Amino acid sequence: MSVLLHFPPEPTQTDAPPPPSNLAPDTFAARLYAMLAPLAQYDYDNQWSLLILCNAIGTAYQLIEDWVRDSADGPGWSLLLDLDRCPPEALPWLGQFVGVRLLPGASDADNRQRIGSTDGFKRGTLAALKGAAWNTLTGNRSVYVHERDGTPTDVPNYAYHLTVVTYTSQTPNPAATQAALLAQKPGGLVLAYIVIDGQTYDQVVSRFATYADVRAAYATYGAMTADEP
Repeated sequence: MSVLLHFPPEPTQTDAPPPPSNLAPDTFAARLYAMLAPLAQYDYDNQWSLLILCNAIGTAYQLIEDWVRDSADGPGWSLLLDLDRCPPEALPWLGQFVGVRLLPGASDADNRQRIGSTDGFKRGTLAALKGAAWNTLTGNRSVYVHERDGTPTDVPNYAYHLTVVTYTSQTPNPAATQAALLAQKPGGLVLAYIVIDGQTYDQVVSRFATYADVRAAYATYGAMTADEP
């Protein structure tokens, strides 16, 4: 009794061209395709059907592949705990470790800034107050906080009073800015929020040592008051 052994035919192309650019596999699919090399040698004659299948399978795993594999930037998984490298879709997950909830509709840059400076473990700090206001502003996003600025006469508990100042041109929604500040303010503190058109006299005094310095910096009184340092 004889037994016939059937072997697949040799590929018709000994030097098959590379696959089309639109079928170039990502890292997971490429490794899978490489492990199927005995079959892949016939892929050119079958319209790259095996590569197409590997690409389809790889789509489901590529995101995890990108997160868990070591890279030149750091070991696997490390990007999820790095505020600068964390993928945008993973920022809500990262924020939970410092008690931060991201705001609906916020940009990627605003989300990263919020995780790094507001809410959570930093809630109630000066940095958190400034960061909360910063998220609602435009332009230079200048925020000035004056602590313990009450007076014994006007504000009996003056040590627990603070004032936050932003500029009109940089504050599209003062109500939203105030709400953001109140969400970060420590309990027991009285907060006054002011929106001004230009710098205050206190700012001028803190920035310039003499009147001569002021005159040298500004051509007119209007230019001085309208400045937004």
